[in-house]
Amino acid sequence: MIDTMTFIERDDILLLIDRQLFGEGCRIVTEMPSVLKNLADLYPRLSASQQRIVEVIVKDSETAAFYNVAELARAANVSDATVTRFARSVGYGGFPELSQQLQAIVRMRLTTKERLEKSWAVERDGRNDVLWQSVKEDVQNLHMFLDDLDADGLEDCAKELMEARTIGIVCSRSTLSLGLFFQFYLNFLQKNVLLVDGEPRTLDQLAHLQSDKDIVVGIGFSRYSRFTVNSVKYLSQKGLTAYVITDYPSSPLVRYATKAFYCPTGIASHMDSFVAPMALLQALIRRMSSELYSNTLEELTRLEEIWDLFDVYYEKDDSKE
Repeated sequence: MIDTMTFIERDDILLLIDRQLFGEGCRIVTEMPSVLKNLADLYPRLSASQQRIVEVIVKDSETAAFYNVAELARAANVSDATVTRFARSVGYGGFPELSQQLQAIVRMRLTTKERLEKSWAVERDGRNDVLWQSVKEDVQNLHMFLDDLDADGLEDCAKELMEARTIGIVCSRSTLSLGLFFQFYLNFLQKNVLLVDGEPRTLDQLAHLQSDKDIVVGIGFSRYSRFTVNSVKYLSQKGLTAYVITDYPSSPLVRYATKAFYCPTGIASHMDSFVAPMALLQALIRRMSSELYSNTLEELTRLEEIWDLFDVYYEKDDSKE
């Protein structure tokens, strides 16, 4: 069991949080992550067992962010049910939402290498559960995504994308995988798509996105790519409608967005979970396909002829060769 400290004053908790965030010799500040400030504000009114949970979190938030319910319960010497009730009592929909908020702090403060080290330290004693836990976290992210989904906003986005002259997709590093997926299926809808991913050969394409009939879709998550932020900023200032797919309202992409869609990507790992953003992109494509059915059918008919001509797909008869 992790050693805990007994605090009886809110300022003691605030001071410990400050030291976690800013080091020794710090001062109590008001601009700290809202989840930690919320826990400090509620601390005096919590039960003794709930206070122990807060103490574990603020003593080492970087490690606690990667705990599951059982691990946090064990560290605080309380039951699993107490941890679950605690998350709801401090204003979150459940433990996954609380965990996501804690991981948001970690993801902004730690390098990818440090996140790997933190998650490995938590996982090493229960590696048999890692596969199950990974899938479970993806499912939790999908639940949180659905709970906060702006369906009307998504519908408006799909309509504007259908009417756009050119769709610019701005992404880089790991989010390039999402951008390529989105571009691949937009091509089936006979849309003019430019993928700008930070490679020198793609930078000139920013100049082709200048019309008020063009739309940019920016994709970025913690730790946000400077290229993606600067590109969305540039295009937004040129007057383009900018949709962004990101993780938190504090994302630097949000300030340049016409509309932002939030997709949880946090998991107890150095990697991001792209299950939720992939679900959002797939929903957009399916909605657009239902409206642009004739375009899609025409394009797929043409492509099938080409695929047959060049023998693109594996057939059963191939196994006889």
